[in-house]
Amino acid sequence: MNNDFCIISNNCWGAEIYIERQIEYNSPFVGLFIPPLQFVKMANNLPEYLRQELVFKQETQFKEYEELYLKEKYPLALLGDIEIHFLHYKDEKEALSKWKRRLKRMPEDASNWFVKACDREINEWPKFITLWNSIRYKKVFFSAKKRTGINYLISITESYDNYVTDGKSLYLLSKDYFDVDNWIDSKGSSWRVKNISYKRSLQFLFTKLKYKIKKP
Repeated sequence: MNNDFCIISNNCWGAEIYIERQIEYNSPFVGLFIPPLQFVKMANNLPEYLRQELVFKQETQFKEYEELYLKEKYPLALLGDIEIHFLHYKDEKEALSKWKRRLKRMPEDASNWFVKACDREINEWPKFITLWNSIRYKKVFFSAKKRTGINYLISITESYDNYVTDGKSLYLLSKDYFDVDNWIDSKGSSWRVKNISYKRSLQFLFTKLKYKIKKP
């Protein structure tokens, strides 16, 4: 089993494999989220960004996150020009301490770096796809739709909306579609897509129909 890996995730999906394997977080990208275009921009120049210091701020530049930020009052920081939302941290001191500690645990060997993203909150698809496809690390992209032009895509057909579910829930669901463990343990050389049974697909369609009817 490969336990010396780093998951670079746009949201909480990345923490779950460490929890499942009962190992330390070898990644600073835990308990946080990064806006989609910012995330792929960062992933294209990861070593350079990771040499930057976190600079905390009191206001988000993204209107779509203003309500959440004001409600939850979580730490917010810039890594260079990348805005990081430390959603599951109580204050700046905790966010900074854990970021630095987990950053030191990152494997130096970039062949053990794995990038994960998903289709939540993406508006500028052409720009996102271009940046995503140019990321040079092992990567996987989870989407509610079979989108064209995006590399390493896994389509999650059991999605209630036009995008996949939240990070923690997505991790459990994504393992039914993609062999995450083999992918990690083989250092990315194994890419095994799983098929959902026809019976399960049909059951979900009925459940989704009820969900759509009840949804306001």
